[in-house]
Amino acid sequence: MEISVKQINKRIDEFQESSKKASTLEIGYKTYAKLMNEDKFADALKKDPNNTMVRYYKDIKIKLVTEKHHFEVK
Repeated sequence: MEISVKQINKRIDEFQESSKKASTLEIGYKTYAKLMNEDKFADALKKDPNNTMVRYYKDIKIKLVTEKHHFEVK
């Protein structure tokens, strides 16, 4: 699965247009690693002050999953 920050932003926007606000981004660990190499994604990440293991992208919580190549907006 080849995915870029541009594609992720597009899928988030499509999800929010078709239903309510996105609450979670499920990202496979290899997809996450690839996205971290893109400055736009890495710079937009925010950490939860109460739990350093929790990350947010555009104020949407990121959940890492064990599938290698996975991306889903929930």
